[in-house]
Amino acid sequence: MTMAKKSVPTLRQIAELTGFSQASISMILSGRDDVSFSDDTVKAVRDAAARLGYYKKRPATRQPPGKGLVAVLCPNISNPYYSTLVQAIEQAAWKDGYRVVTLNDYRSPEVEAKNLELIAEAGVSGVIFTLWPLDRKAFEKVAKTVPAVAVGDKGSGYNVDTVEMDNYGAAVLVAKHLIGLGHERIAYISTTLDEVNVIRTQRLKGLEDTFAAESPSGVVTVLSRDITPAEELEDLFVEHEVGYRLTESCLSDEGVTAFVGVNDMVAYGVIDAISEAGFSIPGDYSVCGFDNVFPSRLSSIGLTTVDNYIVEKGRSAFAMLAARMAKADDGPGPDGSAPGGAGSAGPGDDAPDVITRVEYPPRLIVRGSTGPARSSAISDGRKHRP
Repeated sequence: MTMAKKSVPTLRQIAELTGFSQASISMILSGRDDVSFSDDTVKAVRDAAARLGYYKKRPATRQPPGKGLVAVLCPNISNPYYSTLVQAIEQAAWKDGYRVVTLNDYRSPEVEAKNLELIAEAGVSGVIFTLWPLDRKAFEKVAKTVPAVAVGDKGSGYNVDTVEMDNYGAAVLVAKHLIGLGHERIAYISTTLDEVNVIRTQRLKGLEDTFAAESPSGVVTVLSRDITPAEELEDLFVEHEVGYRLTESCLSDEGVTAFVGVNDMVAYGVIDAISEAGFSIPGDYSVCGFDNVFPSRLSSIGLTTVDNYIVEKGRSAFAMLAARMAKADDGPGPDGSAPGGAGSAGPGDDAPDVITRVEYPPRLIVRGSTGPARSSAISDGRKHRP
């Protein structure tokens, strides 16, 4: 026996039952407040709709295209520091039902501004800055409407939840390590050094201040090269290249016994320049870096560096953002589950907003690239090439 399919009531059926036009019935059932009908008419239409089992379908609420997405802003992802950080954020986000989209700006103010515009227009659920933005005003404007967290250097002064690293203190650890090994003249090798790149300048300041205090006769030679956003976009190996070329130019100064790269990628370039010139590490030169990205632990590299707790910082950044998103939504995550780490007051609370700052103390990882300073100059006979 075949069951007849029950028909869905329509406006036309209500019109036939009441004698009113479909347009009038639609306006009455929609509750339009810009038109008026007599109480008797409204009652007749609603009674007929109820008898027929007609229910006005409410239009689905249009969700912003970015709902359920977390935007992560990076300088680039060619450096393993940023790619690892993004992956750690993504691992945490997936567990809470969010997806991650990564936007690179290559340290270009113009590209960053366009990325911020896109974030505002897309209506993403939240945003994580992996480095302090180039335009503070634009950043604070976005942070007013989109839950935001930043990963940056200690003491930035931004009024936003922050995962911080003490880069000055990290450099102090490197300086004390090298001084303890007898190094009196070191070279700091860096990409662009200016007031925008606070992490790089803080690392330099930590080195210089520590040598001034604990090795007054010591010298910190600074070699840097400015990198344009176009170069950073086009050349995946630009940091390695900077480390390599600047070290080449410094090898003629036999007083230098150690090199400190502004990060591990630059330090890899330093290592290659030293090795290809025929010198040994750490016999002739010691090399240090910052960040402790995953290749630095490989036995063929064995780089002494400062652990930047990349994975932990990424997870903490998302946990803080999840709390912000929960406060903004006052509801569950996009998959129906409560966002992880939520503990902030809801929109109805009168409690003042509290800014959270999580700091990871630097930790020196000593590997095979550093050793006691050589006691004499290097003879030309030890070089493989001039």
